[in-house]
Amino acid sequence: MLLKDIPGLYEEKKHLLDSVRRGRNSHAQLFHGRSGTASFALALAYAQYLACENPGEDDSCGECGSCKQFEKLSYPDLHFSFPFARVAGAPTNLNCDFFLKDWLHFISERPIFELGDWLSNLEVSNKQAQINVHESSRIIQKLNLKSYAGKAKFLIIYLPEYLHPSAANKLLKTLEEPSGDSIILLISEDPEKLLQTITSRCQKLYIPRPKESELIDYLEARGLSRESAQNAASVAEGNLVHALKIAEDSERYLQYGALFQNWMRGCYSAKVQEIFAFVDEFNALDKESQKEALRFFLQTLQIALGAKVKSEKALHPIYQKLAFKLDGFASVLHLKNASMALEVLDKAIYDISRNGNVKIIISDASFKFSNLLRIKAA
Repeated sequence: MLLKDIPGLYEEKKHLLDSVRRGRNSHAQLFHGRSGTASFALALAYAQYLACENPGEDDSCGECGSCKQFEKLSYPDLHFSFPFARVAGAPTNLNCDFFLKDWLHFISERPIFELGDWLSNLEVSNKQAQINVHESSRIIQKLNLKSYAGKAKFLIIYLPEYLHPSAANKLLKTLEEPSGDSIILLISEDPEKLLQTITSRCQKLYIPRPKESELIDYLEARGLSRESAQNAASVAEGNLVHALKIAEDSERYLQYGALFQNWMRGCYSAKVQEIFAFVDEFNALDKESQKEALRFFLQTLQIALGAKVKSEKALHPIYQKLAFKLDGFASVLHLKNASMALEVLDKAIYDISRNGNVKIIISDASFKFSNLLRIKAA
């Protein structure tokens, strides 16, 4: 992957290239930022640049043997580590080698992704993912091997915050003093969950979400119409992964919009039958879609409240297609009940992520919403 293929991140790319030119690029680097960025793709393109036989000022050559191998994800000294969950038929000492073929196919198809996409691909969305101690042993073994190409060895660890504590401790010495000419790139969405002894060993680079204009340009470059790209970017709030999903599967987000519309109508009218009908429909979604839908609901609340505070018209392309007037919904919102509603949705997302009972969680959220929508502004 070439650096030029990654949307935005101009300053971050420049920083990385400058550090290489000055010889100040660390053997352990932590790319961190919110989910929905191109952090993983950037790390892959950066590793390719470091391995390139004829690197230019701003990018890899894309033509040398190393670049061709990176393009096919077959560079012999490129290694990956990532969260996984136990599946049927897996060995006792399960590590990433068991999933490597699936992983390479997955990232070749979509180098910009979120954890839920990967776990859904493995059909383990409802299981707790982690990077276990057997995987730490595998990492150490890989980095202790002699380099095939006679150059640097690369390890990209996706979401190191999923390292089991014993696995994380096992890697400390490797992060501080990696064998040979190894470069370890960690891609984190929640660095506060990492051991301080890990973060202190890494050179850090914050990766921001792209601007809306950058999202639009990227989606258009992928063949979307200007209107479709603008609609997806306006809904995605800078989340590149969500923008791609919305653009590629607008029907699913129309379904989420219809769900929210019916849910709020049932909550506002306090019709128990309608509320439980929504709960059943929501429960039928898979776990990742449930969390995705709740995030979409949360964003809808933010848009409606923001428009009301600014005395603007509440516009949202999904709800415009559904002919659901967000202005009418916004009329029952104010700072007090909206902040409480956002907390309810945040808690529901958290509880579902913790494998709580979805029907109980959403039923509870529904009755709380029913009460919140009746709270009058002070």
